[in-house]
Amino acid sequence: MRTFKRGFFCSDLSLRYPYHECTITVPMLLVMMLLLPMLFICVVEIMRSCRHLRMRQYLRNLWRAQATFSFGFIATFLTTELAKHVVGRLRPHFYNACQPRLPDGTGCADTQNAEIYMQQFYCSNRNLSAQQIRELHVSFPSAHSSLSFYSMCLLAFYVHSVWQGRGSMRVMRHILQFLLLMAAWYISLSRVADYWHHWSDVLAGALLGVVYATITAIYVGDLLHARPHASSPVALGYMCAPTSCSGCHHRHHHLHHQLLAENNNSTSSTKVHFLAAAAVAASSTTTALDCGPHNVDDHDDDEADDVDSYKPPTSRPPTPPPAGTGPPELPLAACLPNVV
Repeated sequence: MRTFKRGFFCSDLSLRYPYHECTITVPMLLVMMLLLPMLFICVVEIMRSCRHLRMRQYLRNLWRAQATFSFGFIATFLTTELAKHVVGRLRPHFYNACQPRLPDGTGCADTQNAEIYMQQFYCSNRNLSAQQIRELHVSFPSAHSSLSFYSMCLLAFYVHSVWQGRGSMRVMRHILQFLLLMAAWYISLSRVADYWHHWSDVLAGALLGVVYATITAIYVGDLLHARPHASSPVALGYMCAPTSCSGCHHRHHHLHHQLLAENNNSTSSTKVHFLAAAAVAASSTTTALDCGPHNVDDHDDDEADDVDSYKPPTSRPPTPPPAGTGPPELPLAACLPNVV
């Protein structure tokens, strides 16, 4: 794409800064903002597999995460490059690097050119290649700033979506998000300190990166939607094992109501109430390992098995006991050996 050749005034002091080498070069930027985030996603997806690593599910989740990140990165890069070539803003070190001259051989040092807008000029510095001269006209917006803020903001959204926990784990998550944003902030500030961009170029690039990261997180990766139940698919459409015992409590609560409903007409309703309450109390002592991570399908199967195991015989209602005898033994008592 052809770059717009913008002119300048010789009295514009914002173009007379000295030339410095880049603190963060382009290869360093690609390693820090492209390769390292992809490697970080690979490691996080392995950790998300919990105890049981299923290669098919891992590859599917990894593909979705990498495709989401790559889509936004490419969109940010193309938007930044389009703006660079269309605007054609000169870099802060343009005058010292280019040493511009008018076609008649005069320059800004001549008094007659002090207030002239120089649009038809050429660079008298013969040490510059054609690529380096072209780079002097692509200051707005900053590609380092836009790409770094996109990558770090999207990783912050990604960490917020997949890293669950409370207390110290939540604090560690926020510290990691802060460090990611500080890395993007440092790279952006280095472009102003090295006189490769104006402060407005860096600000525009940062806003562009944040906007693309937010759009990608909402509409492409589903990273900012409301956090679902622990046994439901989490962000990015992944299936994650539940990490709490909420499913166990729900199952026992449902069992408690089923026992009460099926025996409300029994003559020994007091005993049934006592047995049901004892069953819920005994099941509430389940350890974390009993409710550890498992598949969602296994959770549904376990719930169905529990309901069936506690279902009383449905062939015919129990025969009333003869007069003068105690209440009959309930079939349910065999399922509760620890209750007296």
